[in-house]
Amino acid sequence: MYTGEQFNIAIQKLQDSVIKIYNKANKANVPNDVIVKELLDLDLNQTVGKQMNGQLELLMTQYALELKNMQSFADISETVIESLIRTDLIVYQNKIKDKIDVMKKLMIESVIGDLPVSEFEDIVSSFGLTPSQAEALVDDSLRKFSRNVTREMANNAPESKLYIWSGPIDDRTSDECLKLIALGPMTIAQFNSQSAGAFNNGTHFGCRHEPLPFTKKSQFKGKQANKQLDEN
Repeated sequence: MYTGEQFNIAIQKLQDSVIKIYNKANKANVPNDVIVKELLDLDLNQTVGKQMNGQLELLMTQYALELKNMQSFADISETVIESLIRTDLIVYQNKIKDKIDVMKKLMIESVIGDLPVSEFEDIVSSFGLTPSQAEALVDDSLRKFSRNVTREMANNAPESKLYIWSGPIDDRTSDECLKLIALGPMTIAQFNSQSAGAFNNGTHFGCRHEPLPFTKKSQFKGKQANKQLDEN
């Protein structure tokens, strides 16, 4: 199972590659203008692309596993599924590209400022993703993917079909999610009237909850949700 921690490790390897390149440039006995030109011409995307692309391929296998574990209750086209995965892949690629662009700018500015390698390393590290940030990014993207797949199946199901807001009830659960859980089974229209957009976007970034087809009474956790609301 691919995790946010693995994505974070991949980002850290990218940072290590940049530090090695800067160290080599820093030791070169050539004028700064020559080093800066070489850095400008340097294609960091190509330098670290193979490594990062491999990590992204592993991450995409987690999407396939997420899809496999979902409950199918209506038709959904392969085109929609592929589009959802591709758009998320672009998000991850853009995160990596942003890091590469920032690090390249840092290298050039650091060469001009004769910054020691140790200080450059500290600066580069500060521009990475923390393990918790990487974990949150991957988890949030997977949950959104799952909710969007459910939404598309719901679009092809009867309008009267009922769904329930499902997920953990603990001290991390937001009041918005607790209230949706407490409301019990609802149609999409009812969901939207209570919390517009939550059905496929969640109630907030990092939302751990999602709509599931309501098939049995044991799914309803209204008492637990109301108890948690009272304690908040």
